[in-house]
Amino acid sequence: MKANKQNTAIVIPVYNSEKYLAKLLTKILHFFPKENIFAVDDGSSDKSAEICSSYGINLFKFLQNSGKGSALKKGFEEAIKNNFVFAITLDSDLQHDPDKIPDFIKKQNEKESDLVIGKRNFSLTKMPLHRICSNTLTSFIVSLVTGYRVFDSQSGYRLYNLNLIGRLNFVSQKYQFETEIILKFAKLKARIDFIEIETIYSGQKSYISHFRDIMNFIKIVIHEMRN
Repeated sequence: MKANKQNTAIVIPVYNSEKYLAKLLTKILHFFPKENIFAVDDGSSDKSAEICSSYGINLFKFLQNSGKGSALKKGFEEAIKNNFVFAITLDSDLQHDPDKIPDFIKKQNEKESDLVIGKRNFSLTKMPLHRICSNTLTSFIVSLVTGYRVFDSQSGYRLYNLNLIGRLNFVSQKYQFETEIILKFAKLKARIDFIEIETIYSGQKSYISHFRDIMNFIKIVIHEMRN
């Protein structure tokens, strides 16, 4: 099956992004109607939820911060309930340019992909050194474990086949959830493809705890290797 504007949802995990949401949602609405957009507010303390609500999109709110994985899972569940077959995920802080959305659909249509991942440019002129190191290391490990050539395992700008998502049971709740998906899709021999996306770092606040998330990454890789 091929992705299109009728069968594809947009899933956005949101956390304290009031500074970016108006521009983000305005851009997304150039491509998709509000009924296709599912925002999950992960316990924000700012006005993120109010801004999402003002755009009339589907909004789900967690009372406390539960992690990016939990927000994505909730968005996928709601998209599936509403009979969407594919979902495009992007972050709420404009590090993912919505203008690339058609490229994800085009790649899926060309390859009939189950997962399309946005590949960033790992360059010191584009990305902080510590992020280059962690992304390079995790991508190498995921490639080694899965047998797939994974160029950017930490990119959250993706297109998913929801039929596969609905078949799987996930254990992750935080950032390692996106790694868990790659590992599980690889076990299913899913088609995984990549497209080039812009690398955008413009002073956005990071909510990643590097030591904690590296440990969680290691745990999920070990878990998937044992199961």
